[in-house]
Amino acid sequence: MTREVQGLINKSKHAIKVAQGLLAQGYPSDSASKSYYAIFYAAQALLKSSKIDVVKHSAVESAVGYHFVKTGKIEQKYHRILLDARKLREIADYDIQEEIVRPEAAIKIEQAKDFLKLVQALVR
Repeated sequence: MTREVQGLINKSKHAIKVAQGLLAQGYPSDSASKSYYAIFYAAQALLKSSKIDVVKHSAVESAVGYHFVKTGKIEQKYHRILLDARKLREIADYDIQEEIVRPEAAIKIEQAKDFLKLVQALVR
């Protein structure tokens, strides 16, 4: 595992801890946003472990789908976790009409943990 991949995994772990703390403090929208970043960093680690270098959020999503879901390396549900987390983050960060509720944010934290666990198993 390269230092860059390990660094992204560490960033993902840190983002999960921050998301948990934000939820505990009563900030579910901020927690959901941070959970997305945990998933995003893990997805970047997965891609970089295969020498796929993309940075834009949409490019990461596409590359995960193309290189890992279509090839059967990961289940479709993990790609859906990534896509749904981004939509939720956009609501959390930009939408003034809709609020993220605590149970929804808690689910995102658990999904971020599952996504990271999958990535860690694949990049070893």
